[in-house]
Amino acid sequence: MSAGDAVAGWSDDPAPADDLARPADPAAFPVTPRDRDDAHPGRRRGDEVGDGPFGRAVAAFAWGAGLTALLAAANLPLVALALLLRPDPSLVWLVALAAVPAGPALSAGLYAVREHYVDPGVAVARAFGRGYRLGWREALAVSAPVCLVAGLVAVVGAGARSSGVPALVAGLAPGAAVLLVLVALHALALRTFFRLPLAAAWQAGAYYLVARWRASLGTLALLAGAVAVAAAASDLLLVLLGGVWVWLWYRTTAGMLRDAVARFLRPTTTT
Repeated sequence: MSAGDAVAGWSDDPAPADDLARPADPAAFPVTPRDRDDAHPGRRRGDEVGDGPFGRAVAAFAWGAGLTALLAAANLPLVALALLLRPDPSLVWLVALAAVPAGPALSAGLYAVREHYVDPGVAVARAFGRGYRLGWREALAVSAPVCLVAGLVAVVGAGARSSGVPALVAGLAPGAAVLLVLVALHALALRTFFRLPLAAAWQAGAYYLVARWRASLGTLALLAGAVAVAAAASDLLLVLLGGVWVWLWYRTTAGMLRDAVARFLRPTTTT
């Protein structure tokens, strides 16, 4: 895949082919908010009463709570199953089916977090809705096959002994499923901000699995943490931490996304 095969972040209207080579904003994936006042280092713009550390903490909590609520609403089938049904191997296919919308929801959440970093004043509902509207098809193309494969792996693992599946296959299947989910999350993050073809996104996700191993380890830790919270505490707590999880996912993959800017955007010369 050449650099010219990929496109910069989403726009409301499809751009002509000549416009797709625009240079990337070097701050497209910041890790610190861009609301500082250059005239007063260390201060934020509009530092007035209620805009101090406590006020910013309250605003951040409200923004995160709004993102969590939007993620829960977009994942309503999965949330309902997690809260209402007891764990049962016979229901794995139903959980896998309900998890299909998780891809577009996570993509929209990641987009909203990035928008918040670029412009802290943006409304969370507006950012999330725009991200969902612009990227749900691309995200669904990544999440749907993963949910199908993960469901099959869970069914095979649950009935391995009774169905005569070799022990080696049953033992390797969970590890392969975890690697698949990691590559899928990388591909989902890339497709959220770049118009990569589906096959190219999977290839890039597999490449970054090793090339950006810190991002992969961080994402793996987030997945393990989500499983631990659901198992040790409750699915409800995991739902309440959805916004924090997506924010941490953004921070984990920000370096990978910045690297993708250099690799997947055609350089342009200005006159």
